[in-house]
Formats: sequence, structure tokens, C-alpha cells
Amino acid sequence: MRSRPAFIVAFLLLSFSAPAFSGQAEEFLNQALKLHEAGQIKEAIQLYTRAIKSNPKLAPAYFNRGNAYYDLKQNDQAIKDYSEAIKLNPKDAEAYYNRGNAHRLLRKDELAIKDYSEAIKLNPEEAKNYINRGALYFDGRRYELAVKDFSEALRIDPKDADVFYNRANSYLALDKKEEAINDYNEAISLSPSTSEAYYNRGIAYADSGQQDKAIQDFTEVIKLNPKSANAFYNRGLAEAKSGQHEPAVEDYSEAIRLNPKDPEAPFNRGLSYLRLEKYDYAGRDFSEVIRMQPRNAGAYVYRGIVRIYQDKEKDADPDFQKAFQIDPALKNKLQPLINEAKENAKAKGKP
Repeated sequence: MRSRPAFIVAFLLLSFSAPAFSGQAEEFLNQALKLHEAGQIKEAIQLYTRAIKSNPKLAPAYFNRGNAYYDLKQNDQAIKDYSEAIKLNPKDAEAYYNRGNAHRLLRKDELAIKDYSEAIKLNPEEAKNYINRGALYFDGRRYELAVKDFSEALRIDPKDADVFYNRANSYLALDKKEEAINDYNEAISLSPSTSEAYYNRGIAYADSGQQDKAIQDFTEVIKLNPKSANAFYNRGLAEAKSGQHEPAVEDYSEAIRLNPKDPEAPFNRGLSYLRLEKYDYAGRDFSEVIRMQPRNAGAYVYRGIVRIYQDKEKDADPDFQKAFQIDPALKNKLQPLINEAKENAKAKGKP
């Protein structure tokens, strides 16, 4: 079973415009801005609307009313207002940026990308435009483009731990583990309490065969977040790969306690129990996996292997048959393991 990275990408929220204006419409706008800042959103919208009625070409009124609708999660209405602000002021990079945020929340990712791209054209030295476009590229599995955007954001602000973390995630998704580890190092250096960076660096180390370093990182995650079932699970995987099956069993057990509905932890605990020759415990784990996932062919195979070691070969054969019925391709792959188990059982004096 593969380890599980945590891809958490920062999403920067909308910008807010609160300058002072003069005139009747502008007075409504100034009052609306004060109410908006005080959290009285609906009242602010009423005054933004009065400002617009007084001066239909007052772009900041549309812009900030769009922000208010955004705050109320009325994103369709927010987009209409940002669009009107853009018509009145086509060079307003912030309006494009905010409209991009609203489009993203509506899962209109391509429209959001277009808005962020326009914001970048108008203001190429604003990191947040690259960050949010990079996040969308990441979501769309366009990892190379995500790397480019996060790199641009780091050019502008080379001390942003979140962006190093996001670029590292992109590198990890591209299977560029060394680059990913370097960026996780930077993220951790800038923000030592970011458990996700330790966690994903642990994934990168584990995938690179550096199990000792992976164990250290997952241990750090557990210190920062003792209720992380995934950290215990992945530390168990790294320990098992290092031949440390007893501590692996302890970690899988804690993962199961924290997340009892996850079948992967009992499956892998069963494998470690099998290596430790604790066959009764292994059998129970594989049976539990089968209860949770009745079509888990691997669990049937390994329960069958356990039964061979328990001198229950008659019970083992139906498990093998069931496994190969579920997944015929497993037979060629796992038949050598079955044969090895039978030979080992005979060598230990079992029939």
C-alpha cells in the first residue's frame, strides 16, 4: 500500500479597496466601506447600491459591492459586480484577481485562470496572482505550470514558506523527489511548525528509499499533531520497510485507533504480524479487511497464506480461489508467495 501525501495548497483571498472619495455618490461609498469593515455586510451592500444609483460609472462601488457579495458567498452576484468594475476600469488588476477567486469557488477553473492571467499582465510583480493560478494548475494536474507559477511567486517573495511548500508538492507530484525535498527543507526552515511540510517530506524520503529520514519526519509530525492517523500509518510503513515490524505494529495500531474505518492500516499490520509469525493476529487483521472490503483480493491471498502456516490448508484454498476470482491477474504475481509459504510450512514440520 502506498504512503499518502497531503497536498494542501494555499488560496489567497480577495483584495479590499477602501480609499476616501468626495461627492454624494462617493459619500454613500465611504459610509458603505465603513460598514463593510465593521462586518455589517448587508447594510454595506445597500449603501454601495445607493452609490451606484447616484453614479453608475463609479467603478469602486461595483468593486467593493462585489467584495461584499463574495463575503456572503453570493459568488455569481460578486462576478457580475467585478465584471462591471472591469468594464469601467479595464486596467484594474485587483478586480480581475477577485473575480478569479469567485470563479474558483464556483469551480469555474478555466475562467479563474484567465482572470489571474489578466491580473498578471496588468501587475506582474504581485505574487498572489501567481500563487492562486499555480494552485489551480496544481488542482488540474498541470504540475509543470504550477512549478513555474510558484517559482515566479518566490522570485517576488523568496521568504514565503507556503509557496515553497506548494512548489514542493508540485515537484513531488512530478516525481522529482530531490527538488521536492529541497523545497520542503526551505518551507520547514521558514516555518518550523508546519506539520504538512514534515509529513510530505517524509513521503518523499520514503519513496526515495530513505526510511530512517522518513521515520524522523513522521515522528516530528506526530509531535506537532498527535492525532494524525496518516502520520502513524506512514511511519509504520517506513518501519516495516526497514524490517522494524514490532514498532510498525504499534504505529498501525495507533492509526487504527484514530481511524478505525481505514482498511489499509489493518492490512499492513497483518503483513507485519505475518513477518513476526504472529499468525492468529495476522489472520484477524486480514479477516477485518475482508469484512470492510469484501473484494480485496490481496487480503484473501494473505489470509490464505496465514492459514497455511496455521496448518489450515483446507481453509486456505478457498481464500486463494476467491482472490483469483476477484482479480485473475494476481495469480501469476502471488502464486510464488503461496508456494513459498507451503514450502516454509513443511520445513517447520507442518504437512
